[in-house]
Amino acid sequence: MSVSFPVADHYGLNRILLVKLSSLGDIVHALPLLEALRAGLGKQAHIAWAIRGKFAELLEGNPFLDAVYPLEDSSPESILRFGKTLRNQRFDVTLDTQGLLVSGFITRLSGAPLRIGMDANREGNAFFLTHPVVGAKQRIHMVDKLMGFCNAVGIPPLPVAPQIYLVEGEKRTASALLADAKRKGPVIGCIVGASTPEKTYPATQWVEVALQLANQGAQVVLLGGTKEAEAAAEITAQSKGAITVNLVGKTPVRTLASTLALCNIIVGGDSGPTHLAVSVGTPVVGLYGVTDPVRTGPQWGSAISLVLDYAEKDAPSETRRPRHSSLTDALSRIPSKAVSDAAMELLRRASVEKAS
Repeated sequence: MSVSFPVADHYGLNRILLVKLSSLGDIVHALPLLEALRAGLGKQAHIAWAIRGKFAELLEGNPFLDAVYPLEDSSPESILRFGKTLRNQRFDVTLDTQGLLVSGFITRLSGAPLRIGMDANREGNAFFLTHPVVGAKQRIHMVDKLMGFCNAVGIPPLPVAPQIYLVEGEKRTASALLADAKRKGPVIGCIVGASTPEKTYPATQWVEVALQLANQGAQVVLLGGTKEAEAAAEITAQSKGAITVNLVGKTPVRTLASTLALCNIIVGGDSGPTHLAVSVGTPVVGLYGVTDPVRTGPQWGSAISLVLDYAEKDAPSETRRPRHSSLTDALSRIPSKAVSDAAMELLRRASVEKAS
């Protein structure tokens, strides 16, 4: 079963709803698809996005969007009200790019006659779709999988470009936060947290990385959310002055995006902030082992990247799961020297690329 352009033509492509409710990294991965939809469908198309309210800030000012519909909570009453709001917009097609139960239910409630989604059918998602045809089972990057929605509606995918709108809003604030570091040398941002402990690089090894980078003249900046504040304080205290600035818990998501864009290099695991760094065009060193870097690594962006994965033999790709790790010590296997060497190597490559 496949969707061809005549099928989409029959239903019309004037009003399109994209459903990607969460999380930070998943939403960032869908931004290139949105840009491709706008380029392929033109200015006359009305493109909207359904998203959880806590992430709606990510879409503010996006030049490729006409409307954002935030879902404030997951209660049945809220979802039904949300569905009624969407249904009143009379969408021609809804694209379920999440592929889960709730996203499928919202896709169905949107009332669009053409409802396109993935063929993986997680949580019974296909039940809510008219065309579960976008390939999701291949071992390719999620950004490339999402570009399959372009094929489904008969438009070409686009090469990935930095999401400039994410950078501009809080550029002045980010510049002030990094002013001291930028005056002294190249800035390497270290994202110290992730959604699960197994995806988080150990604090003791971050200390070693910071010392090694500082000894080579780099300015080390710690980045992350409020839940990593305690770990960041420990890293800072143990690093003997190697941390130039600790910004963990001090940067709302749009400030974080601007801060990431101003760093020369970002080092981090498979986390939303790391994907955000890729999205704004900053070179990234990715620390992997629990999840498969082929599917969620930093190589999808416009900037150069490196991946460190010391668990390949013990955790083949088919065993890797973001929340049910088969190898709980995967990231701790990555030596601190390998991390600092990779960051400095990427810094050298980026300098050469910028000069050429």
